[in-house]
Order: sequence, then C-alpha cells, then structure tokens
Amino acid sequence: MNDYHEFYLFWWFSWSIMIGQFTSRFVGGLTTWQLLAAMLIVPSIPLGIWFSVLYYYHANGLETAGFYNLAMVFVGVTFVINSLDSLIRLYTDNMNLTVARLGKWKYILGNIVAMSVLTLLFKLNFLQIQWVGALVIGLFFSCFGYILLTRLKPVMAIKAEDKEVDFGKFELSN
Repeated sequence: MNDYHEFYLFWWFSWSIMIGQFTSRFVGGLTTWQLLAAMLIVPSIPLGIWFSVLYYYHANGLETAGFYNLAMVFVGVTFVINSLDSLIRLYTDNMNLTVARLGKWKYILGNIVAMSVLTLLFKLNFLQIQWVGALVIGLFFSCFGYILLTRLKPVMAIKAEDKEVDFGKFELSN
C-alpha cells in the first residue's frame, strides 16, 4: 500500500457516514444485513473500478493528456461538488436550515459559503485525511462493539417489511 491507496481508503471511510445518512432517508423495508450489503458492495464496485483505472495509469506512468485528462478532471470536479453539495444539503436539512425557513437567496448564499469553506479546509495542513478516516474507523468499531455487547438480539430481530420506496422524498430534495 502506498500514499495513493492510503488517501483514497481513508477518504472512503471519511465520507461513508454522510453516505449512510443520505441513503437511510430513502431506504425502507430492508433488513440490517441487506442495508449493510447495499451500502458497502454496490457503491464500492464503481469506485473500485474508477480508482483501479486511475492507479493503473499512475503506476505505469501512462500519459493522460488531452481527452483523458479533461475527462478525469471533469469527473473529479463533478464528484467533489456533488459530494460537498450532498453533505451540505444533508446537514442543512438536519439543522432545519431549509429554503422554506431561510428564503431562497439566503439558503443559496449560505450553501455557497459552506461549500467554499469546506473546500478551503482541504488546503489546510492541520486537517489530515488519515486522522479523519482513523476517527471514522474508530467510530465504526465502537458502534459495532456496542451493538454486539448490548443490542445484538434487537438488531438480529429486525425483519424486512414489504414497503415500497417513497419517491416523494426525492421530490422534496429539489
């Protein structure tokens, strides 16, 4: 494992909490194990393919000028903007900082400021992805241990319900 692998591994752990919270809003009727598989396997396949291709280019010193470079920059920028937007939208909803409460322009301006601040935080030396990733891994193990020690029976008793996805929740996010 080198620095490249380490960065993306810890990055994935760091964002997994936000991804889990976002997904839990729309998932219903799954058992704990089905949700776990959906959260770990499904998103990991395209990410694994994407980062494998990037690593192949990096490890073999292949040129990425021209179209390939533009495509990677476009995907990377789109991914970062989408991730930050999802993170901000999730937490503004959780804190009741909605368009209905603040008004359209205050909401948009506040989100632009929040996205800019988060982007600038990535440039500061004190914020290391390894620290954030290690903290998240520690949280995962702490939660898993807590469930094993105190809540295993209730968690194992969760049964899937025959529910349909509420697509109305998707419309509310726009």
